[in-house]
Amino acid sequence: MKTTISSIYTPVNTPALSPASALASTTSLNPITSTALMDLLDLCQTIDLRCKGTTNHCPMMLSAACSLGADTSQLQALYQHWLAHYALPSTTTAEHIGMHELAKVRGQGHSFSSTRAAILRQMQQQDAHQLARQLLGMFPPAPLTMAFHAIIRLAYALRTGHPGEIASGLAALICGHLPIGIDSNRLAYCDSPADGFSRIAAALQGRVFEGRMITEKIRAVLNDPAFLTHCPQLHEPQRQWPALRELVLQLYAQTKDFTALHLLTGLHAWRTLLMFDPALNQAELAQEFWLACCAAYASIGAPVLTAKRPAGFAMQSASLAESPLLTNAEAEASWQAVIHKALLSQDDHQIKLTHACLEEFQLSGNQDYLTMLTA
Repeated sequence: MKTTISSIYTPVNTPALSPASALASTTSLNPITSTALMDLLDLCQTIDLRCKGTTNHCPMMLSAACSLGADTSQLQALYQHWLAHYALPSTTTAEHIGMHELAKVRGQGHSFSSTRAAILRQMQQQDAHQLARQLLGMFPPAPLTMAFHAIIRLAYALRTGHPGEIASGLAALICGHLPIGIDSNRLAYCDSPADGFSRIAAALQGRVFEGRMITEKIRAVLNDPAFLTHCPQLHEPQRQWPALRELVLQLYAQTKDFTALHLLTGLHAWRTLLMFDPALNQAELAQEFWLACCAAYASIGAPVLTAKRPAGFAMQSASLAESPLLTNAEAEASWQAVIHKALLSQDDHQIKLTHACLEEFQLSGNQDYLTMLTA
């Protein structure tokens, strides 16, 4: 099977730190691969998507850990831990469907295996990454699908270049399709993500939405008249990703909420998808992503974000211009400690969060990503 992303990659054993100006100018993310990772991703194809009470986070965790510098023994230990505590063998027999039938199974979770198999068969005839771009054009990603996990899985898959994982990520997006379902043209405009979140917080007044899982709460939000009335569309959302990342970092630092964590790692995945296929940054899809973030924010009670960050946090502009950056040695030591702790935790969410924060720090120079992880 062909792939288009280079598989030549050296894991980040020591974060490559540079002056802030150089960090801020970085425009791409490295591919992620190693022989051990690819072998383990092969094994992940035999694990059921749903596992024990959760979706299959294992491939994402392994890819993030590899990028953080995990060696073969660490990757194998993470896989064995997941296998022992969460994994269920895949027992679904995939019915045969053709590529021309994918539109019929959109939103049909039970068709995941069949859809994945159809995509894999097509990859024998067509370049995997070319096919991914084609399918993303036909089935624009709904970021809320599987509580942001579908775009996260696909983003990691594209960076590893693993055909099975690319097929799994695409199948998850198609079969788990959860659109925002809001006509943004009927919404008032806001000028910034912070303004938008403030309007939602004022309208909802800390309302609690019932639900055991993230998606259940978000569905409740999407049926709430107050949210639907006061949720604003964002002026030129495709230009406001840096501001939204800043706001979501502040949200997670203030709340340490599980849904806010998914927002942060989801934004990191969205960056990858936009670099893989810039056509995804069209206004309609960008607005969909913004509204998905609004719904997730509302689902945790739309907490009012403090004008001043928690102690130890500076605005990004201050991080880059006013307050001195950590020296390379200090930053490397701090990041290595954070990475070591994440890998030892064997917690898939903590590993993905650490990886997202490291790369956002490397791309922006914003020290708050490190501060948040060490606070």
